[in-house]
Amino acid sequence: MKYNAALTLLISIFSLCANAQTPESVQNNIKLAEPDFSNNTTLYDALANRKSTRSFSQEKISHQDLSNLLWAAAGVNREDGGRTVPLLGDIAIYVAMESGVYLYNAPNHELELKLTEDIRRNISAQSSVKKAPVVFIFTLNDKSFPAFMRVAMKKAHGMDFYYGNQVAYSTQNIYLYACSNNMNSVVMGGYYRKKVDEMLGLPEEHHSYLIQLVGHKPE
Repeated sequence: MKYNAALTLLISIFSLCANAQTPESVQNNIKLAEPDFSNNTTLYDALANRKSTRSFSQEKISHQDLSNLLWAAAGVNREDGGRTVPLLGDIAIYVAMESGVYLYNAPNHELELKLTEDIRRNISAQSSVKKAPVVFIFTLNDKSFPAFMRVAMKKAHGMDFYYGNQVAYSTQNIYLYACSNNMNSVVMGGYYRKKVDEMLGLPEEHHSYLIQLVGHKPE
């Protein structure tokens, strides 16, 4: 009887261990909520209130607002996979928060964990970056543009011209959502670009371009 009881206990322990989720599996992907744009703010109001502000409260961005911000930035808004912004190649948006750094997977509308550390204090010398609850890092990969397009872009205006346009679409959408939902936001080029690229593990042809801070307005 004692043997059977011990065996039963061992089986139960092994079963619990097999079914338990590791911290990595729990944190690996964050499935974002469906976008919710029930806010009644008009486009005119959003444009009238759009501005760059570097001050933030310490209130965290809700999962719903994070979902909405990312969908606005470059989410899928059509059945054919079209996005909320025009894309020449593709834009990869990383999200730096207290819990780590995540990559936005637009087709699945989820966040993929890339780093478990909080890198906000290492991104820039500017104190506002360290205080913002969310820092969006906009990156572009040369290889996401077809070869013939890269040649044409370099001849026409240079890659930076098109990169700037590509990122601007997303940052403006974030601005409009933020100012419509009692949040402050600012786009910044003053950050450690090479260091950020290294921390994110970006290959040689893939670079960060701008960062954007978002947070609730201070009281």
